[in-house]
Amino acid sequence: MTIGLRYRPAAYLPVPAFWRWWPLAWQEFLTLFRSKWGIAMFCVCLIPVAARLFVLMILYGVVNFGAGARGNLLSRSQALAQWDPLRPDFYVESVVTTFPGLPILVLLTASVTAGAVARDRATNALELFWTRGISPLQYVVAKWLGSMLLLMLVTVAGPLFLWLAAALLADDWTQLTSTLPFVPQMLGGLCGVTAIWTASCVLLSALCSSRNQAIVAWCLLMLGSSATANVTAVVFREPAIRSWLSLWDAGGVLARASAGVATRGAPVVPAAAFLAAVLLGLALLARRRLALQEAVG
Repeated sequence: MTIGLRYRPAAYLPVPAFWRWWPLAWQEFLTLFRSKWGIAMFCVCLIPVAARLFVLMILYGVVNFGAGARGNLLSRSQALAQWDPLRPDFYVESVVTTFPGLPILVLLTASVTAGAVARDRATNALELFWTRGISPLQYVVAKWLGSMLLLMLVTVAGPLFLWLAAALLADDWTQLTSTLPFVPQMLGGLCGVTAIWTASCVLLSALCSSRNQAIVAWCLLMLGSSATANVTAVVFREPAIRSWLSLWDAGGVLARASAGVATRGAPVVPAAAFLAAVLLGLALLARRRLALQEAVG
């Protein structure tokens, strides 16, 4: 007895390279939202945005604690630029200040980005990706793009939401028209430093053999560079060193400079050069580590 097998003809249809690596980026973006702990962690990272939204509601009279409380906030916003919603400092400083900006960045990147490549290496998934027609460069770009989009929900979408909220809560459209000119530069600067921080974390992850190793290495790079900058500044008696010999502080200098916020005397060129040197060094090391024979072997 013969069994007839009927196969449907399948025509070969080449697909763009984008179709092959974009699912990796989307998968990386959704990594944090696949568990309740991840969603809870993301909500914790939004606390600074919620706090500044509450400040806006008091400033514009939506929440009324009395004339005294509103008057104190108004006087404080006039004295301190970072609490004045008419200035870019209000939106930028919530991201680049050491607290709460640095703990939030380390928490998000250590939870997702630091293990982006390392966990695939630990599970021997890199060989599968190479056989699917995805090059190492496309793989790294996909991981970087997905992680960057996730981080931008806090570093870029958060300030943008605060700006829109301030414009809608104000009594008239003066808030919108007076702040609109600096918004593109502000968002561009925040996008730039987010891309740099994420790229550094992904490239460092490509050098590690396990997720835990990548998390430790990333925390050492972020916190260790800040500690090294502080010690070097004390030894050479040059306070400006603190602002650029650190992956975190150098990014903050670039973000402030791009948004038109005062950099507090911090030099922009050394900060940009330091970030470029870190990215270049990590990229050269990761290139060899992600070579086909190294990744598969």
